[in-house]
Amino acid sequence: MKKKTNIFSLFIALLIFSLVFFPGSSFALEKNKPSTITLGAATVGGFWYVLAGAYGDALNKYNGTVVNVIQGGSIANIKGLEQGVFQMGLTNGQSVPEALEGFGGFKEKQTSFQSIAGLYPNVFFIVVSADSDIRTVKDLKGKRVSPGIKGYSGELVFQSVLKANGMSYDDLGKVNYVGTSDGADLLRDGHIDALLGMLNQPNSSIQELDSTLRKGIRLLPLDEATVKALQAENPGYAKFNIKAGTYKTEKRDIPTVSAFTVMLVRKDMPEQFVYDATKVLVEGKKTWAQLSTVMADFDEKVAVETSVGPLHPGAIKYYKEVGVLK
Repeated sequence: MKKKTNIFSLFIALLIFSLVFFPGSSFALEKNKPSTITLGAATVGGFWYVLAGAYGDALNKYNGTVVNVIQGGSIANIKGLEQGVFQMGLTNGQSVPEALEGFGGFKEKQTSFQSIAGLYPNVFFIVVSADSDIRTVKDLKGKRVSPGIKGYSGELVFQSVLKANGMSYDDLGKVNYVGTSDGADLLRDGHIDALLGMLNQPNSSIQELDSTLRKGIRLLPLDEATVKALQAENPGYAKFNIKAGTYKTEKRDIPTVSAFTVMLVRKDMPEQFVYDATKVLVEGKKTWAQLSTVMADFDEKVAVETSVGPLHPGAIKYYKEVGVLK
């Protein structure tokens, strides 16, 4: 199939241009405390962007740091941290070992970041219309598929899912690289046959799709061999069941994989700032739960137990203070 252009290099170039010529959006360190930082989230309308905006407001209220939220993505945010374009960023847990070891979405090891907290599970899903003849991953052969935005976690997981089933993009009829909301529109209008991603569940775009398609949706399960292949490739993947009733027309439990969203920070950020950032994140848990039920279980214990990669010393200081680390 025809290769699509990787937009990350262009994204970074444009962002660096904006930081150079519009310094109000740049990172500024005053008396060992950043007055302004940039936080990499994801596309506008998604939960990462919503959460990052609310978190930035809370951090600004707590210590005066201005937080500029930028559209990025799981892979792009880590690369942005490595290049110093971002000071904080959200990612999916499976991207952390890939970045640290230099495989998957990373050609080289990324060593400039550390973790603050794990937040909630992002779940891999493949959705089709309930009246579709597609029932397994192998049934996608010759079909039109949207794997999300190129280079995002869902798209990279999908490549591994295809590989585990002896397939590749060459076996598909067409690939449309668009976001989840646009992909849902394409599926509803009959322009694609399947949509996938790695997102919080339930997802509002899929809920709307379920209520507007004539017969609703069907989710495709990952078989045990596929799940084991993914876990062998990357220890950041965990088994997950999308429970029956998560979407009204899907009455089965759907086996798949998940990885926790993780908040990252550049390792050279001041310890006191990261302590503050961790404190605001953990102690704002009631506010985040009001934004989405996916954050209902989040607390300091979840933050530590589901974090992936080395914790920043500032985060360690906070977790020791509240008693979840010794």
